[in-house]
Amino acid sequence: MTIEHALRRVLAAYPPDCQPHEVEELASAGGFSGARLWRLHAPRGMLCLRRWPAEQSPSQLEFIQAVLWHVVQEGFSLAPLPLETRTHAGYVEEAGRLWEVTPWMPGKADYRQAPSPARLRAAMHALAAFHLAAASFPHAEHSPAIPPGIVQRRARLRAWSAEKRARLGAAIPRGGSPELAERAVALLTLFDRTASRVAETLASAEHLTAPLQPCIRDIWHDHVLYLGQRVSGLIDFGALRVDSVAADVARLCGSLCRDDSEAWLAALQAYEELRRLSEEEALLVTAYDRANVLLSGMNWLDWIYLQGRVFEHHEAVCQRLDENLQRLTRLADIQNPWLRP
Repeated sequence: MTIEHALRRVLAAYPPDCQPHEVEELASAGGFSGARLWRLHAPRGMLCLRRWPAEQSPSQLEFIQAVLWHVVQEGFSLAPLPLETRTHAGYVEEAGRLWEVTPWMPGKADYRQAPSPARLRAAMHALAAFHLAAASFPHAEHSPAIPPGIVQRRARLRAWSAEKRARLGAAIPRGGSPELAERAVALLTLFDRTASRVAETLASAEHLTAPLQPCIRDIWHDHVLYLGQRVSGLIDFGALRVDSVAADVARLCGSLCRDDSEAWLAALQAYEELRRLSEEEALLVTAYDRANVLLSGMNWLDWIYLQGRVFEHHEAVCQRLDENLQRLTRLADIQNPWLRP
């Protein structure tokens, strides 16, 4: 089945006012996840058609959509709520994939091009507002618990055994480009210098408990849309799971502030204008951020050199690795792993 045929069958499942008179494929808008996006010009207005990656399950997508419906009902207006099909479903299964249509969110993800204190504050307010709206979503774990993201990161760090790192080191000269290889060697060297300290941080973090609730988990500058100085939308909830809000705070602050300690302080203060972080959550923010810095570059090396995945946007991959190298270099020089950014 051609992609054009699949598109026609998917769109036929939606009401007449969703039928587009123009369809634009957005070649790189799906990022590295494997999703594909189209912008639809339809009577209902501008819409977004998303084909989810092959690994996305119906149960997980239904959970994501249920959370988004809940936060919208709670008054959060910055999330793209999926539109219903003619049969009142939130998505369509076609050609072995899941598809959904949402309103097109206005604005641009241009924080890095035009950062400002007002924009940073607006982003943290948007995240805190999402957390407040999602806190009442019903899920299995209601009492404070060890955050699953901390447990998962500790397991991922343990998986980088000496044997696996040796395999990676041997694979680097044989695969990828010289530009990637140079970055890979630097990342692996810094990982070896820093891993034991981050392992201690994560081991200590596993003694902390915090409230759990739906969290975005992949909230970074590319997923925050702006109109001027205000946030106009948050996009891409594909990684949404139950975790501690510290996971989101660390991810967004790490993306927007990187290693600017004054920006981190301003971001945390802005978040706490709407939702106070407990002492445990504040410590968890640091643990999540340190683990993210250590592991994110290694994830890329695993995908490229050990799993053989190919990414079309070579320059974008190098840029991501460069940003990680900058932060990992600083992390390698930090003496106190619990130092708040």
